[in-house]
Amino acid sequence: MADVFNVTAAFDKPAGYNAGDTMKCSISGSDVSTVTTIVKAGPITIPLVAADGAKSSVTVPAVNVTITAATPQSVVIDPSAPVIDNGTPPRTWVRSADGLSVSAVA
Repeated sequence: MADVFNVTAAFDKPAGYNAGDTMKCSISGSDVSTVTTIVKAGPITIPLVAADGAKSSVTVPAVNVTITAATPQSVVIDPSAPVIDNGTPPRTWVRSADGLSVSAVA
């Protein structure tokens, strides 16, 4: 299984904040989870008949069939891990109820 995240994050005021403002950073995008399964087709036996009525068959060996299923999934901010703020001073960020943004006081 493989996951490909296509997620962006942005502040609601990219020009900046004043001290005491509530800063908000929202995420948008999704994840696509891809699962690949390999199954076998065959072997198969194909019956044959000649114009004179004689019968035989031909056997075709098995072949692999690769099935790939890609499933889009929604993405939220992980509630089990903290937001890491390397600013000066570092702030405590709070996850929104819907999991699509975090906020902190400037």
